[in-house]
Amino acid sequence: MAANLRYFLSDIHLSSDELYRNGKAWFKKDEHLPRLLGFIDENIIGNSRVKEVVLLGDIFDTWICPAGKKPPTFRDIFKANKDVLDKFKEIIDSGIRLFYVNGNHDFDLAEDELRKAVPGILCIRFYNSGLLRAEHGHRFDEIFNRADYFCDPAHGRPIGYIMSRLLTSFATSGYSLIDLPTYLDDLVEAAEPDQNIYETIIEGLAERADMKDDDPILMPNNKSLTIKEAKLRYGKLEKKFDFSSFIKELWDRSALGWHADRMCHKEDFKVVIFGHSHKALIDKDFFLVKDRIYANSGCWIKKNAYCVAVEKTSKLKVTLLKIDADGKIIKRTPKTV
Repeated sequence: MAANLRYFLSDIHLSSDELYRNGKAWFKKDEHLPRLLGFIDENIIGNSRVKEVVLLGDIFDTWICPAGKKPPTFRDIFKANKDVLDKFKEIIDSGIRLFYVNGNHDFDLAEDELRKAVPGILCIRFYNSGLLRAEHGHRFDEIFNRADYFCDPAHGRPIGYIMSRLLTSFATSGYSLIDLPTYLDDLVEAAEPDQNIYETIIEGLAERADMKDDDPILMPNNKSLTIKEAKLRYGKLEKKFDFSSFIKELWDRSALGWHADRMCHKEDFKVVIFGHSHKALIDKDFFLVKDRIYANSGCWIKKNAYCVAVEKTSKLKVTLLKIDADGKIIKRTPKTV
């Protein structure tokens, strides 16, 4: 039987040795690494049915780092995760094609840098195969997570990067942009009368991180950006996105199924797979499109990990896989179109 199985994994969030040691990294090596390596050994390497593996973004993470610490380079992350990179090489050496799609936490990972670390990996913007489309999904976060060369012409870092650095600086680790709505009211109430919402968010997060206007956020390449400079830089977003746009994106940012449905409606896809939201799910049909599947590959930094498998025969069978601490599949939720 010809190989016809594809796996889609996203949001592993591998980090550096220092961030592993201080507990700020989302990926916990003791807890999450055996599961990841076990899953690859158990289900991918040596499996003659597997044709391709697609790493669907945020596999490496340079965003989750306290503001007062120098953020890790991709070289730092590669060095700290040699066992994972070796496993990726094993996948390629076994004859399985390995694809890489950038996410937002690794949006600036260059193809030549990744290919040097993992020879033979195939870097692509989107994964397209007939009626199937897969991508990370962050481009739909126009304000927070899509590359922003309007506010940051030199590097394209969006406001979500600054917010993530400040959130990671809280005394209690583990916060992310997903948590922002829970304390938005407090941040808005503390706003200065002449500040816009974007300046207010940065100032409010900085205060919670016990930082003042003149305190620096250490940036890549031995540079820094003060809280005041960050407010000036990203306050310009108000020219493009008013308060109602901000609120809409804040509350809709995890609702990627709507975008999947529009892609199926306008571009004739039958299956769309995203990552990004960390919310694993699979569903079929929507009010604009019947007989379509949207799946989200979830993440590898929670109690249970998830990924998506696709089998292509006369039909497309899409299965959401739930994975336990040992890397074993403990639940399969299939849909077929």
